[in-house]
Amino acid sequence: MKLLIATFNQGKLEDYQSFCKDWGLTAVNLRDVGITEEFEEIHDTFEANAKAKAEFYGRLSGLPTLADDSGIEIPFYNMEPGVKTKRWAGPGIQGKDYFRFIIEKIKGIPPKQRHGQMRAVLALYINGQTHLAEGKIIGTFTDQVYTESFTPDYPWDSIFILGANGKYYEALTPEENLEYNHRRVAFEQFKPLLIHEN
Repeated sequence: MKLLIATFNQGKLEDYQSFCKDWGLTAVNLRDVGITEEFEEIHDTFEANAKAKAEFYGRLSGLPTLADDSGIEIPFYNMEPGVKTKRWAGPGIQGKDYFRFIIEKIKGIPPKQRHGQMRAVLALYINGQTHLAEGKIIGTFTDQVYTESFTPDYPWDSIFILGANGKYYEALTPEENLEYNHRRVAFEQFKPLLIHEN
């Protein structure tokens, strides 16, 4: 079965391809099926954004479609940045400027209250129905940066330490990254649906 991953991001597609490689599924992205339309995430929850995106591209393509929305949630900041994770510092502030901004935000948290999570909500649109699943990775944030050469799309990885093994997320091996991946944790919940359909 062909499963459309509602993204133009090749790295995200490769993640999902690794998740379902033993399930008899072929994961493809929007470009692979000739879709160029951009979907604007306008909702204020991960659930609403993921659901709307999956349904939009599922109806457009006619394929079983998986969409996700994810981000960082910090209790000290009332679970922000949440859906605003990529734009927490304001419009157009990215790269090193955004990295400096989030480090200052972490410095503003008392050391014993720097816990939080990476959370992903996935929506699977299949046979006219939408199913939701959630994955969380718990840890703490630090202003002691693992590496200044952070991954541009994932600056939080260099300041997030997993509660499960005490390692920086940026330092995980490929095997550990698969184990401690909030999208994979959520995606596994769809296995009965996808295997049955396949």
